[in-house]
Amino acid sequence: MPDQNSERFPKSNRLCRQRDFDRTFKSGRVIADSVLVVHATANQLDRWRLGISISRKVGNAVVRNRWKRWIREAFRRQTKSSNPCFDLVIRPRKGAHGDFDSTCKSLTSCIKRLSKH
Repeated sequence: MPDQNSERFPKSNRLCRQRDFDRTFKSGRVIADSVLVVHATANQLDRWRLGISISRKVGNAVVRNRWKRWIREAFRRQTKSSNPCFDLVIRPRKGAHGDFDSTCKSLTSCIKRLSKH
């Protein structure tokens, strides 16, 4: 049985402070496709950090929590330690009806586009 702690999303990989969210929204780049909108700003750390912003307009609590799980897992799979590292705030695009596979593909393409710049 795999170690449960190895699959967790550590606090060190999360954006927790409002000022980090504000900095990413204000001075970061925006990359979007049909499923996700990604706000990104470079950080001086050796890791990627994730913030998730999901409006109540997306749906009820069940739907919003499902989006959060999908985004967290896609992020965990995609962002191995590569330089430069970024702070990301990710949200579903208005009107997007995603699933886990489309979320993973969307985040992969957004990160590739981000790394090219």
